[in-house]
Amino acid sequence: MSVKESKKPLLNLRYVVLCVVVLVFAVYSVVTLIDLYSQIGEKKNELDALNNEIEIQEYRNQQMNEIYNYSDEEFSQYVEEKAREDLDYVKEGERVFVNVSGD
Repeated sequence: MSVKESKKPLLNLRYVVLCVVVLVFAVYSVVTLIDLYSQIGEKKNELDALNNEIEIQEYRNQQMNEIYNYSDEEFSQYVEEKAREDLDYVKEGERVFVNVSGD
């Protein structure tokens, strides 16, 4: 047996091992990329939700600033309106009719 004949199977084995290693690395890379794209999508959804919450809070802040700048008369009217709407308060001697039929 010559030296060339004994190296041939060894070279084939190295080639197979190298191909397997490259294939495993490629599969790992693809799986990692898919996972990263999934995480990016989730983070984008979270960012959208947080941006919506920020917009809502900025609107509320704007409303509070408007109320803060009310004159005494405007503020009294605002408090009376809120008491009537949110707390179901009525003025003395005032009658309230409730529609119980649901129409």
